[in-house]
Amino acid sequence: MSDASITVREGVPRARHDPQRVAWGVLLLAFAIFCLTCVATGVGVYYFLFQSTMPLDMQLRVGRGSIGVNQQFVPLERELLNGDELSTGTDGQSQATVFFFDPQRERHLIAAVTVKGGTNFTLRRALRPRFDWGNNQYSIELLDFTGDLEIFVVRDLAGFFRMTINTRQGNLIDLAESGRYSVSAREGQTRVVNQEGKAALIPPDRSQGRDIPAGSQGTVYTDTPDQVVVLPAYTNLLENSTFEDTALVENDSGEMQVIARIWGCRNDQVSAPRGLYRTEILDGRTIMRFLRGENATSNGETRCVAFLGQSGRDVSGYDYLEVRASFSLNYQSLAACGWQGSECPLMLQLDYVDQNGELQKWYHGFYYLEPQPGNPLTCSSCQQEHDRVNEKSWYTYSSSNLFALMGPDERPQTILNVQFYASGHQYDVSIGEVSLLAGKMPNNQPGASPSG
Repeated sequence: MSDASITVREGVPRARHDPQRVAWGVLLLAFAIFCLTCVATGVGVYYFLFQSTMPLDMQLRVGRGSIGVNQQFVPLERELLNGDELSTGTDGQSQATVFFFDPQRERHLIAAVTVKGGTNFTLRRALRPRFDWGNNQYSIELLDFTGDLEIFVVRDLAGFFRMTINTRQGNLIDLAESGRYSVSAREGQTRVVNQEGKAALIPPDRSQGRDIPAGSQGTVYTDTPDQVVVLPAYTNLLENSTFEDTALVENDSGEMQVIARIWGCRNDQVSAPRGLYRTEILDGRTIMRFLRGENATSNGETRCVAFLGQSGRDVSGYDYLEVRASFSLNYQSLAACGWQGSECPLMLQLDYVDQNGELQKWYHGFYYLEPQPGNPLTCSSCQQEHDRVNEKSWYTYSSSNLFALMGPDERPQTILNVQFYASGHQYDVSIGEVSLLAGKMPNNQPGASPSG
């Protein structure tokens, strides 16, 4: 047999490997690994720079009543984390506010969500882009929501904003702009009121969602779960109810100051010092601030009033009338509302003409210091007890339907004016909104809460 022949051992031929093929294979494999590494690194760097996110700072402040986080009672305030579960007491009076801050912009406020009584949800996540040049947006997502929320999103944000709320009924609420919203998910219906901004309500059949224009409300009823009913929201009879339209005017001390248009304000006091009223920016919103200090020991009063035309506003065509106010009581020196129950750090007043042409007044007050023995919790002209809330915490008050509260003979025919004032010795109050809502209740929802 020739020397060039291939020897066979145990019946298996011995193969010859081409060194060049092996070298090229190794080279191509190394090049492929290099390319994959470059692509992965590029994608990772792009994602980190333009797509990655970081959590927003979140703080819960309790305005009144019982609030639970992860089934633990929160007395006044607490920092929140993504994944926390929130629940408020079912007494109807409990309330808290969740503040969302941007940690990279000196904790600039992004949004404030007021959580009302009987509300439950999971705060799935609240994020912002890791870098300001990122492609993401401020994003807040709530899951398993039931109850009532008031949502305020700050204007002039550094980036885009989106908040999504998934209800227990399977509806999706999508808020995509700065503005003010009210959302409710109760047995029988899910409702979104777009007071100012961009909103959409999407039922479980995701193809049937509808935009809710500003000044409108959208509702999904349980018996028609795939249909969104869009109607006008209730009318706010007060202009500039959030004090954003301001002017430079001379106050009663002869000083020039910024004050909200439409509202006429003044001070009354037994003796010095004089109180102070002015508009400021607090927690991302324009507020009216009432302040009287300097160790005052005599009665003083700071008041703002808005008139509804020369002869008032006829409300006889409505069947719902509500006073709404958002405020924070920062300081008061008198216990409760004083020894007559009339010196509250914040009082609301409605002057109106009733069905018989008689002039009537409606009052309601708020305080945080405990009453002393003998302190009444209502004034001589008040129809309800004053409300006690927590100090230095935002609280949103809703009077419910005043037509139902007042007797037939005292039912308002014409609203003359709306007033709010601080009374006492020393006080410091921030007021973010005073509104007067009126409208027709849905025929299939008698007694429904206001939607404006």
